[in-house]
Amino acid sequence: MEWTVFGWAGIELEIPTTWELSGLSGDQKTGYLRLDDPEMPRLELKWAHTRRKKPDLHATLDEYFKLIRKTYKKGTELSFRRNVNFIKEEEFFEGRTVLGFSWKGSIRASGLIFHTGKRITIVQVMGRLKENWRPTVLRVFESIADRGDAPLTLWSAYGLKLGVPKEYKLERQKLLSGYLLFAFVAKPVRFQSAVRLAKLASNRLRNNGSLEDRRSEVTSVVPDKGSLSVERYGPAEVMLSDYKDAPNPLETWFRAKYAKAIRGYGFEVTSDTDSADECLTLIGEQTRLYDGVPFSPVLMLDKLSKRTALVFHLWRCNQSNRIYVIQSVGSIDARSTVQKVAESIKYHE
Repeated sequence: MEWTVFGWAGIELEIPTTWELSGLSGDQKTGYLRLDDPEMPRLELKWAHTRRKKPDLHATLDEYFKLIRKTYKKGTELSFRRNVNFIKEEEFFEGRTVLGFSWKGSIRASGLIFHTGKRITIVQVMGRLKENWRPTVLRVFESIADRGDAPLTLWSAYGLKLGVPKEYKLERQKLLSGYLLFAFVAKPVRFQSAVRLAKLASNRLRNNGSLEDRRSEVTSVVPDKGSLSVERYGPAEVMLSDYKDAPNPLETWFRAKYAKAIRGYGFEVTSDTDSADECLTLIGEQTRLYDGVPFSPVLMLDKLSKRTALVFHLWRCNQSNRIYVIQSVGSIDARSTVQKVAESIKYHE
């Protein structure tokens, strides 16, 4: 059996490669997902934010058992167990409170409820009644980790894995045949960062320092408000079939597909000739009506009102026959962020 690492909303765990997303609801703060194999549902994952330092996991389990009973017809024989010890290693319990459980009906399931940080997570693995699936259960349970504080959050779906800086929160997703979309939004600059920037500005004359250099230092800690999206199209040969006679089919396809997105921006396109895959990078800035007007008051206004920055990075992966598009739009240049996300995808492919 082959295994892979699956990630969603800061939760990571190992799963068999035959398990794939079949159900999804909620958001990054509170949500639910289900993984199926070709035969049956295999894993359910639920997560919820909590403000309690020591939440009652038994009460949470009572509510969960009620939901399970509702899925079965009256009169169906069900049995439940709690305080089940699946894992013996003490390291697993460091930094989290864990409660194990199991139940049996027309199928059987083993699960864990654990609390770490500000989140309660429930993971449940399901199998057939006569199936020897205990080794699978233990491997899944032993691998599960809450990495909400990690610099990059892992997101997985249908063979796509991407690492996104934790400051970006998932806003929406589309998981379709031939097209995947992950759309994220960054948090606005925090008040304390804005105050710090103001102090730097007031000290600029005394210290003879560059405000622009200091500004980049602040925004690298907490990014300004902006959007980041990752898209996967396939098969690439089908997507580019209408542009095969163009000098550069990928760029021609991109300009037609994203004409609306790049309208109103001045940009430069570069091609990565050293890569095994065909890659394009687009760097641009929002254009304005007074561009080209050589008056100092206009130039001063332009410095005060920061332009929206646009970054695109796309490539055709010959091995998977797919096209990947990463887009960033915001008040800061996010080239380094886009590059990190691109590297995370190429690493996992």
